[in-house]
Amino acid sequence: MTSTWATMGDAEFAVNLNGTNFDAVGGYLYSPMAANPWSSSDWHPIPGPKLPIFVATWNGRADAESALSQLGELGVKPGAIVAYDMETRVDVTTVAGFGAIMNHHGYLVWTYGSASTLFDNPQLNGYWVADYLYAPYMYSHPGVRATQWTDGDKYDQSTVKRWELAHMWV
Repeated sequence: MTSTWATMGDAEFAVNLNGTNFDAVGGYLYSPMAANPWSSSDWHPIPGPKLPIFVATWNGRADAESALSQLGELGVKPGAIVAYDMETRVDVTTVAGFGAIMNHHGYLVWTYGSASTLFDNPQLNGYWVADYLYAPYMYSHPGVRATQWTDGDKYDQSTVKRWELAHMWV
């Protein structure tokens, strides 16, 4: 890995990141589509940059309202990045609706998903692409800010453009 990349681990359960030394961590906000949203007590003990992830439903506007409420409760200030998890789905209207509201309120949004479909969705403030080569690298595509390069039993691993850490919630 080069010094222009930072490391990030994201996990369904916050406890799965205990004992790791990633530069940043990602975890889940409540969404009807999220398997295990993190509670406030999951988020707050974790030091350093954090990336809240909202798993998309089929209503970007409602998703944004829910995300904004949760971010406010957690104390996440405008200017922070939020990931919008599309997995393998392409839905330009939903992504654009979520992004417009989040950006209006000052939040940055990375659209997340599989390399096979992600780039058919709006970029918003950047892409976080999943492409499992099982070795750290940065996916070469305009707008990519982070690359999830492996999935694991306890957590997934990504490389992140180091300068993006300044835009994460601390």
